[in-house]
Amino acid sequence: MKLIDLEAHFLGYGGEGVFNSKTGEPIAFRPGVGLALNCPCGGRPNCQGQLYVPFRNPLDGKPPPDDDPRHGWQRTGETLETLTLTPSVLRVGGCAWHGFITNGEAKEC
Repeated sequence: MKLIDLEAHFLGYGGEGVFNSKTGEPIAFRPGVGLALNCPCGGRPNCQGQLYVPFRNPLDGKPPPDDDPRHGWQRTGETLETLTLTPSVLRVGGCAWHGFITNGEAKEC
């Protein structure tokens, strides 16, 4: 199923009114730190709806917001139509959907 059919969109981080909880400094807006989409499971029992997938390499080329490059998925592609994530995505709990996001499509394993 195509990501656009799952109402996928890139998520940002920070911006106006967002501050670092430790320092109190404002956090500048960063686009494309992750992906949100409707779960590709198609509404199985126990599905929790939206799925969030953080990127190891956000669209802006900076490290992930938590500064730990081990967290999240490796991204290639700059648009929803070309997006590929590795490794596979496994939803822990709920519907337990497991699949790949490749070239803008979500495919179950």
